[in-house]
Amino acid sequence: MNDKHYFDGTKWIHIWHQSDLKKFEMCPEQARLLWSGVVKDKQGDGAALGTACHYAVEKTLEIGTSYEDDPDYVHSVLMEAFNQGLEDVVPTIDTWHSYGSVEKMSTVGMNKLDGWWEQVCPQLQAEQMEVSFEKVWWEDSERKVIMRGQVDLIDSGFGLVDWKFPKQDYTRKKGEYERWDVQATTYCWAMDYPSMTYFVMHGNTGGVSSMTIERDAKDFLFLRRKIEAACRLVEATDLESWSLNDAGWWCSEKWAPCWQICKGKHQQASEDANG
Repeated sequence: MNDKHYFDGTKWIHIWHQSDLKKFEMCPEQARLLWSGVVKDKQGDGAALGTACHYAVEKTLEIGTSYEDDPDYVHSVLMEAFNQGLEDVVPTIDTWHSYGSVEKMSTVGMNKLDGWWEQVCPQLQAEQMEVSFEKVWWEDSERKVIMRGQVDLIDSGFGLVDWKFPKQDYTRKKGEYERWDVQATTYCWAMDYPSMTYFVMHGNTGGVSSMTIERDAKDFLFLRRKIEAACRLVEATDLESWSLNDAGWWCSEKWAPCWQICKGKHQQASEDANG
């Protein structure tokens, strides 16, 4: 299908990232169209802002100067890195549904980072930043399954840490994350940690929340079952379509890169038929 899912002559090789699994869970057919290259994912201004904020936090923690030692200097590094990160991501943006302009992105991003600076940074005891992993989950006569990912931070106090910079406060749905969050399950399995903490810099004015999601063997076993089912579907390459799921925000003209060749196509045909 692509360079992450292919038959090597003896068995199937599958390389999964937690974001791939999330796409698959939302709509298998949309995932198929993306992975096979029929459509290209859109870069929105919301995701781009998150990338710039991640970059700023990473560069700030890399300098090794603590919050207490020289707060003015560390804060200046944070903001300079954000401005550079924003400059880098703006040319990649395809859609402007979240903030609408570079100026609004800049204002909101600085507010989010000020929230991180004031409420999160003083708590951290950073050990490693941007830790990549590539780990074989299992291999048998039919397939080899590999998990890839990158942990934002390993902290001596919090353990695995991930930064989120959304508009909404994800922690209000902690119960849902405890039930089904794939990222926490994947990262805890790969890094052999019992939990993962999310720091969520939400809204436009610097709100900060956090939640810790615990994982154990039962979560890992069920995720493996889900991944194996997804692998078997990918291997059925003669299927013209996978199952469709329009029961969510991802199936809309605003967010779905395949809208015009999937549900949107049928809506347009209906409108044409009705004059």
